[in-house]
Amino acid sequence: MGDLERQKELIHIFYYLMGDEAFMYILENIPKEMGYGDEYARFVFASNWEEWEEDYFGEEGVCYYFDEPAVDEDVQFVLDYETFYKYLVEDCELYLEKYPNDRSRVEELVGEIREKFNIIVDK
Repeated sequence: MGDLERQKELIHIFYYLMGDEAFMYILENIPKEMGYGDEYARFVFASNWEEWEEDYFGEEGVCYYFDEPAVDEDVQFVLDYETFYKYLVEDCELYLEKYPNDRSRVEELVGEIREKFNIIVDK
């Protein structure tokens, strides 16, 4: 399994671990660049760190952290906003299969996220 496939799988695991009840809360806070997670799986935005801080990973992007026992060994990776958005949209579709009544709110929030991070979507 390549790095991108593994990252995508881990992000699916992230939303599974956080639970469906947290999904909308996470979506609502992404445009504010507020990460989310627990002690074993979390993501943060580059804007959450100052250059002098140990966890600083650059001026842009989203960093995911997965720690044991959520994974076999600790994993950390950074996604650019475009990749973060692409994976997020996939997870939104999975969420909407279970909660179709949330579609209009999810689409509204995805639009805010797309604008916030200047994502260009091919039509």
